Amino acid sequence: AGNNEISALVSDFAETPGHLIRRAYQAHTQLWAEVVPVDITGTQYVILCALAVHGDLDQASVGRLTSLDRSSVAELAGRMARRGLIQRGRDERDGRRRVLRITERGTSAVAEAAPHVRQLGQRLLAQLDDAEREQFLGYLGRLSDR
Repeated sequence: AGNNEISALVSDFAETPGHLIRRAYQAHTQLWAEVVPVDITGTQYVILCALAVHGDLDQASVGRLTSLDRSSVAELAGRMARRGLIQRGRDERDGRRRVLRITERGTSAVAEAAPHVRQLGQRLLAQLDDAEREQFLGYLGRLSDR
């Protein structure tokens, strides 16, 4: 009888928000691999975009703009610097702060990836009409601002 009670409680697991969000993210990740020919991840792309738009930024600001925690930014910045996508340096006014700067290689990578990322978004949301897309993206934005 215990299994039937639990089964009844969790029978809708496939419709839970977390599961559906994870599946949507998996679909995004798979499409990224198929559509974006540049050898950068989605997270690296967002960091490069933030630097391209805002110029040199300290790691904490990059984290705020990209919704990444400090340790993730530090780890990604190290990898991206080794690949020549960004440069890292010390802030001249506050030596404790690390400043990130997009390189020419990083600028080229983000410029090459951008139209493919746009295409990825269109393909990912292709089953939705324009009004549904706008509403869906609005909902995602609201959920992300928690």
